[in-house]
Parts: sequence; C-alpha cells; structure tokens
Amino acid sequence: MSTSTTKRSGPLAPGVAFVTGGARGLGNAIAVSFAREGARGVVIVDINPETLSEGKKTVEAYGTPCLAVQADVTKEEDVERAIAEAVKEFGRIDYAANFAGILGPLTATYETTLESFQKGMAVNSTGVFLCTKHEIIQMMKQDSIEVEEGRVPQRGAIVNCASLNSQMSIAGSVAYTTSKHAVMGITKTAALEVREHHIRVNAISPGFLLTNLLTPIVGTEGGVPIEAWNALEARQGRSAKFEEVGDVAVLITSPRMSLVNGANLFVDGGFSISEA
Repeated sequence: MSTSTTKRSGPLAPGVAFVTGGARGLGNAIAVSFAREGARGVVIVDINPETLSEGKKTVEAYGTPCLAVQADVTKEEDVERAIAEAVKEFGRIDYAANFAGILGPLTATYETTLESFQKGMAVNSTGVFLCTKHEIIQMMKQDSIEVEEGRVPQRGAIVNCASLNSQMSIAGSVAYTTSKHAVMGITKTAALEVREHHIRVNAISPGFLLTNLLTPIVGTEGGVPIEAWNALEARQGRSAKFEEVGDVAVLITSPRMSLVNGANLFVDGGFSISEA
C-alpha cells in the first residue's frame, strides 16, 4: 500500500502509444486521446497511405510527436517492421491499441463464401494475434514505465478491439461475429501468459458509432435502414462519441488499472444489458 499523501498530477499516459487502424475513425480517436493525455510519442499504423497524413496531423495538433507507418496487419513481416520503426523512433512501446478491422460480408452463413469469411478473419482476428504477439515480444524486452509507489511494475499494456459481437450476434454477420469472439480468445490467453511479466492484455467492446465501416451501409439501399440504426442507438441510450472510446483505451492501458487483465469492457451505454 502506498504511504504517499501527494495528490496525483501530471499526464495520465506519459509513455509511447502504438495504435493500429490509427489513421482514421476509432483508431485515430484513440491516438488523439493518448496525445491529449500526455503521451510523449504516438505511432499510428494503417494500410491506407492516403489517410495516414491526415491522421498524423490530428495527433500532432496536440503538440505530440507522431510517427505514421503504412502496414498490413495480416502480414507478420509488416507488423514486425511497424514495431521496429516505432522502437527506433521512440525507444519502446508502453501502450498498444489494436483497432485495425473490417466489417466483412453481410451474408447468411450458408451464403458466405470461404474467401470473404477468411478475409474478415484475417484482418479482425489474425491481425490482432500478430500485433499482440509482437507487441508482447517488444514489451518483454523493456523495463517498467514509471508507476506510483506501491504499484506493481508495468512493462506494457495492450487493448484489443472486440465488439458487442464478441458476446452477441446478429443474422448476416458470421465472419465479423466469429472474428470478434476470436479476439477475446486471443486476449484472455495472452493475458494469462504475460501477467507474470508485468504486461496486461484487455479488450474493449464499443457500442454503436457511425464508424468508417458502418457509414457506407447505414441508411443506404440494401444496407441498414436508418430506422433500425435509430432503434439501436435508442437501446444504447444516446448516440456515442468517438472520443468516449478513445479515452477508455487510454484508461485501461494506464498503470492505474493494474489489476485489470483479460477483461472485455463494454463501452455501450448499457446496450448489452438492456432488454429493450
């Protein structure tokens, strides 16, 4: 138990953050949250070179150095390279947020092609596996970030992007739902394996936000009717803001959450506990 009576001060996240899918949408919101909470460096990783420049600017607007790396998280050599570039630039990775993802096919199980199913799995689960694996390898090489007196060391913390579909499902989402269940398998297993090394692995499950994945299909012909979307938001209680998810990612990777490991934190306004 800490004997200090000093009030907390200074940045919540003074270390180095590594965010996949970090050029736009939820991933960029997470990168910005780390910048706002005092990260000394942020690395954003994305497959799309066109969005990397703009994503980098949003982070740098807070006076935070930002390294933008183009990489495909489904390719192990790309993941290894991205982490190596991050370490070359900033010396270490203290917080990792794995948020690269795709929606995948919106077809019934019996209508889904093997190719489209495997593509969804490759990005959403294999990508999370590869990133988690190599982030852990790097974190195990590091000393602990500075922690409060009396707290256990933290050599690194990882947060993976799960989903409401990691616990629930909806017809026509076989690839997405399967991949998000797999994310929790990766998260829980890794959490148990690396806790002795003072590394934590958790997941967060965002509620309904109009992300880049959903914007093309909500309120469009053949997509999700706007009335259906409004009903989902109503069950959630209100519309959500990207930064609300970003701030949770920062908090759950902070050493202040030192006993939280292998958890799936639902960030959904109570959607997952509501019957209506």
